[in-house]
Amino acid sequence: MNYRHGFHAGNFADLAKHAAVLTLLRLMRKDDKPLMVVDTHAGAGYYDLSNPDFSRSKEAEAGIKYLMSRDVPESLKPLADYVRAKNLKAGFKDRVGIYPGSPTLVLDHQRTGDEYVGCELRPDDFELLQERIEPRGQAVKADGYFIAVEASQDDKELFYLIDPPFEKADDYDRITKTVHAVLTLRPEARFLIWLPLKDLETFDSWLRHMEREVSEGDLEGAPEILVSELRLRLLWNPMKMNGCALVAINPPAGFLPLFKTISEDVVRTFGEADGKAVVRIL
Repeated sequence: MNYRHGFHAGNFADLAKHAAVLTLLRLMRKDDKPLMVVDTHAGAGYYDLSNPDFSRSKEAEAGIKYLMSRDVPESLKPLADYVRAKNLKAGFKDRVGIYPGSPTLVLDHQRTGDEYVGCELRPDDFELLQERIEPRGQAVKADGYFIAVEASQDDKELFYLIDPPFEKADDYDRITKTVHAVLTLRPEARFLIWLPLKDLETFDSWLRHMEREVSEGDLEGAPEILVSELRLRLLWNPMKMNGCALVAINPPAGFLPLFKTISEDVVRTFGEADGKAVVRIL
């Protein structure tokens, strides 16, 4: 596998996903029951933005560094404040030198009794993940889709982060099958799924499959599914990363308006003049 989360650390898609994760965690903390977070494609935990392998893409410059250099929209302030605090603690007073990935972000916001499981198959990133999160969280060198289904046996509340590299042709299908398998065992489980948005045909095809298997399939009771398309530009060139999509399944009460605002603020901040956010209930 050639993909590394660090290639895109701190880009607009990371900011959208992590702003949504922070919001979901805040809303879920209102329930006193312990929470288990399963991150199917965890990466290295956090990222050194001076690493030449990561910095040459300039995605952090156009993402988190750009955001921190201007007035931050209200919906993105919790994430911006958190990133600023992490950098100050790491000795970066006047610039963004590191970007925390979802493992670090989740662990820094979990309560006593909560658990985090991060899955990573790439050997170098797994070693970094293990070093950076244990013993606070558990790093697992295993297929995250399999671990997601295994974790459904746990009696804690379940929240899944699914953000695959999409280097394999079956990632779309495996997401759907994993969600279906988990919901069969734990109908109340929550998910946040990230997907690239290059063309609507690919995304809509996956969404139709998801709706057929999850909303109209053999599950007891259809889960609530919220879909956000963050279109930074018109989707006319399928060879470009034109935006991203976030899909929230069984979100907590009150998440929809916050999700909509995050999506709109990300597109307004990083998108082109013809960009738009499309947020709907599936």
